[in-house]
Amino acid sequence: MIKRTVVVRPVGHFLHGYHFRTTSFGDITPICMLFQPMYVPHVDIPFAGMPEEYRSGAHRWSVSDPDIGAKLIEGLGGDVLDSLLRIDTPDKFLVWAEHHGRLSSERFPMFTHALAGRRDRAIALAEKELESNRRSVSLSRPWAAVNIRRLHRLIRILESGQARTNRLLRTFERVNARRVGVEAWWHWSPVVE
Repeated sequence: MIKRTVVVRPVGHFLHGYHFRTTSFGDITPICMLFQPMYVPHVDIPFAGMPEEYRSGAHRWSVSDPDIGAKLIEGLGGDVLDSLLRIDTPDKFLVWAEHHGRLSSERFPMFTHALAGRRDRAIALAEKELESNRRSVSLSRPWAAVNIRRLHRLIRILESGQARTNRLLRTFERVNARRVGVEAWWHWSPVVE
């Protein structure tokens, strides 16, 4: 448990767990299920939504309960978490994200395709985002110029080969693991060499 977040270990390319709210009465209520790709830069936690049964507040635990850890694992470790833990490859993540409407940005599929070794597809998505940022620059949006420089660097890395792409993705994962506080449980393994 890290602050108000329970993380399922080990942490690989994806972060799984639950984020909680603690009331002034000492009740713990899960408010969000975490399912985050670690290889995408600057992904905020929490990432995915909770099942309706948890949002309704039907599941409440007390901080003062001496068996709180075991009760949280028993109450939350069911089919929903099991189904998310089975999403352990880039392709399964893309199917899940598309099904749940999580692909509003090109970032998730772009980095997911890069991890899976489909650098050509990742480059095409980066170029599409690059074009969108160029239009934003013409509308006097200063943040777009920074994004354009980053996308050019990303495209050069993707074009230079899978080994360099993997180094970049591993760096993003390490930074996210450190930022979230799970670096001790994080393990990198390339999907494609």
